Amino acid sequence: MNIRESAHAGGSGLVVESLNHAELARLAPAYLLGQLAEHGYLVLRGFQHGIDAFSRLVRATSTTISLDPARRFDGDTAQKVDAGYDRVGLHCENGNSPFWPDLCWFYCQTAPARGSQTTVCDGKAVYRQMTAAQKAAFDAQDIVYARRVDEQRWKTYAFHALASQGQHLACTKDATFGHLLSLTQGRTGTRLTLNDDGSVRYRFQVPAVRASHINPHLTHNFANSLFGPSNHYEKPEITFANGGAIPQALLVELEALCERFTAEIGWQTGDVVLIDNTRVMHGRRAIEDKARSIFNALSSVS
Repeated sequence: MNIRESAHAGGSGLVVESLNHAELARLAPAYLLGQLAEHGYLVLRGFQHGIDAFSRLVRATSTTISLDPARRFDGDTAQKVDAGYDRVGLHCENGNSPFWPDLCWFYCQTAPARGSQTTVCDGKAVYRQMTAAQKAAFDAQDIVYARRVDEQRWKTYAFHALASQGQHLACTKDATFGHLLSLTQGRTGTRLTLNDDGSVRYRFQVPAVRASHINPHLTHNFANSLFGPSNHYEKPEITFANGGAIPQALLVELEALCERFTAEIGWQTGDVVLIDNTRVMHGRRAIEDKARSIFNALSSVS
């Protein structure tokens, strides 16, 4: 396979470009994950593309697939990105929930004519430039996300998550709170409560600075969802583990620091982007061209 590798302008990522319009399936999972461990995110460009090719690549590189019940489904892997048109702050996809995937994928079916860039920010670089006081604030204790999720959404999530593990229910209505609890086994810092109306309230405790699952040698990455969106869901309450508020001044400082290390991905039709979702945060500039079409997939490798 004839490819060209080059640094992604303004960021830590790597652009992998096919010079002979090769199939995406020609990219070996070991190659992708090896490059991802080093660079944090990859832009795959110039390959033969389509939803099916994208989905096959995701499945070949992953051990489990995760779906967001609030998004439109396209098969069993890809989902349409439909989170409005406004700017989206930096976050780890589903990083404010117990079901935090290792990998975040995007596929550009139709590129925007202008603007609408996806943004990426390497949490490793951010941590290295944090002040001693900023590091100490998050070293002292974890952060906690708490939110309510309506019954239809958590049942839909449980239905698909169980299916990915080989446990197939007849329909989403058959998913029980017990099923959802079983999916949190081994996930430390998680507490779920079933409400009288069938909704669930979860409390998820996690460090704001964490290790990468893709490159465990990188133990200190400012990778979280402190600045992220709440499209399709109720806005989560975000506090320190002791219940105290995270100072607004600290959040403003860190958001400005993250912007210094934020790079933009200017989409080209056919691009696939793979992100280490445990190290690199992503977001979006405001969408200027509403004709753009982007699909997303979430998965894990362990």
